[in-house]
Amino acid sequence: MKSLFTKITLIFLITLILAIGLTRIGFLIDERTARRNSVVAEIAMATARDQTLVGPVLIVPYTRIVKTQKRSDKDDTKIIEVESQTSDALFLLPTELDIQANLNTEQVSRSLYHAVVFGASIAIKGRFASAGELLRPASNEQIVFGEPRLIVGISDPRGILRAPALNWGDQRFDFQPGTAEERMPNGIQASVHGLDLRAPWSVEFAFALDLRGTQAFGLAPVGDTTHISVRGNWPHPSFYGQFLPETREVADSGFTATWSTTQLATNMALQLSAYLNGNRGGLDTVTGVRFVDPADSYVQSDRAIKYGLLFIGLTFAAFFLFEVLKRLAIHPFQYGLTGAALVLFYLLLLSLSEHLDFGIAYAIATAACASLLSYYLIYVLGSLGWGIGFGALIAAVFGILYVLISLEDHALLAGSATLFALLALAMVLTRKVDWYQLGEVFGSRRVKRLDHAPVGNETVED
Repeated sequence: MKSLFTKITLIFLITLILAIGLTRIGFLIDERTARRNSVVAEIAMATARDQTLVGPVLIVPYTRIVKTQKRSDKDDTKIIEVESQTSDALFLLPTELDIQANLNTEQVSRSLYHAVVFGASIAIKGRFASAGELLRPASNEQIVFGEPRLIVGISDPRGILRAPALNWGDQRFDFQPGTAEERMPNGIQASVHGLDLRAPWSVEFAFALDLRGTQAFGLAPVGDTTHISVRGNWPHPSFYGQFLPETREVADSGFTATWSTTQLATNMALQLSAYLNGNRGGLDTVTGVRFVDPADSYVQSDRAIKYGLLFIGLTFAAFFLFEVLKRLAIHPFQYGLTGAALVLFYLLLLSLSEHLDFGIAYAIATAACASLLSYYLIYVLGSLGWGIGFGALIAAVFGILYVLISLEDHALLAGSATLFALLALAMVLTRKVDWYQLGEVFGSRRVKRLDHAPVGNETVED
């Protein structure tokens, strides 16, 4: 029994050492991922970062003049008139807003890494309207309106490819850089003229914007009613935000998505006013699309290595069961070499996947690892059939792993079902084993070399 306990302890210590190796490879995956993200950021800095459009918003500055009467400080019998002024601005959102965006994506590579860069052709049109006087002054007040400005917030204005122009009713105004808003300084603005802000009015507007960005494109639905349509040639879009598309079509040639929102759902007027006045950390209601790479080798390698220790344990358990059922002695050093091959599988997978498609890299790493172990186990187990059989079993285990990391949504179900099946198999195979007697065998057995086995293989003589 003591010898059995010693062997199990040695196998456990070997497993701990291999777990350290897996952890180091996991750190390497994180390091390579960080390097990839750094290169993507460098590409974005050289072009333009993620783009988010907020607007258009019509800003109407005004000055409120309040006249009050009070007694003179010098002569309390005398009443004087005092005038005070405060300046503020109204933020008016479009009554109707329609945004049509066509996105043309391409991959820009640098060294081993790449980023998805897009060019967006955006057509924006809509209508601003007011049912009456914007502000009603009190009897002792006077309100003086300033010149309205139409602003559009753009998260990275370096991506603006050409200067747009605003069609405002039957007038045309040029956009100028910046928004003059402290909380949203990046963007463009255009001063508009000819509005009678003290009477009902309605103006249609339209402008086009050509924009360049990296990885993601977002929009804030600022209209009382907003309709957004986005088309792109990226086959793997990931839609984000508080409002997912009403309709979407995704194919190998690209995608189409549409959104429709109302102010009742977004509460955008209050949200945007609070944001621009500095009362909130950021805008919550932004919707858009990210251009993800579903074959991200680092993400898939990270998923795979999470199962590494489990599969090493399963392999060692299979070895131990083989010892128990076939009475064949396998040295702990042979356990260690087999485990080292399984650990190096993940390092080989990581290095190959940086140059090849992940599926191809996985197949090559699996074939290399299974072939090496088959060759080695022929000599360890003293049998050509058992060696090839164990190699095939290891290849099948890695095949199961590939299925698990590919399923995503059903990975937990598939993984738990597989583990249950393996446990059931182990229990069936060992249902008649007398473990007390086995411990005595391990403690008192004599080992002899098989005449027909390759050198270095031993079996137990009862």
